[in-house]
Amino acid sequence: MRSFRRSLMLWISLMVLILVSLFVVVPYILVGPPTPLFYVRNHDVGVHELRVEVCDLKNNSILDKTYELSAGEEIYYAKPFRFLVPEFEGEGYTFEFTLDNSFKETHSTNIQPWNTVHVELYSDYEEGQPLLVGEMTV
Repeated sequence: MRSFRRSLMLWISLMVLILVSLFVVVPYILVGPPTPLFYVRNHDVGVHELRVEVCDLKNNSILDKTYELSAGEEIYYAKPFRFLVPEFEGEGYTFEFTLDNSFKETHSTNIQPWNTVHVELYSDYEEGQPLLVGEMTV
């Protein structure tokens, strides 16, 4: 009876391990490492201040950070651990970007391991729009 319980526990542990590998490990092998939470590039020749605020559905701030970007500088912010598991994506997040305390853009999205909010400051292909916000998914 004791060896039966031990065998049963071993099989259950093995099945749990296989399920975890199917839903967590295999996607990382197939798609690659998770992308950052957001990515910003300054295409301008000047220095700019960018404030980034990320809020959830209940309007709780999960990130409020200000960056100073030099000409041609790129920054990214790694995703917190809770957004790295494919089956537990974050739903209904709002990104608010404020450039030099005057231009403001918002972007709403679901946070998944392989999507990134992409921000371009003073990009050549958007004349007159200093802040361009989009999303990329791998």
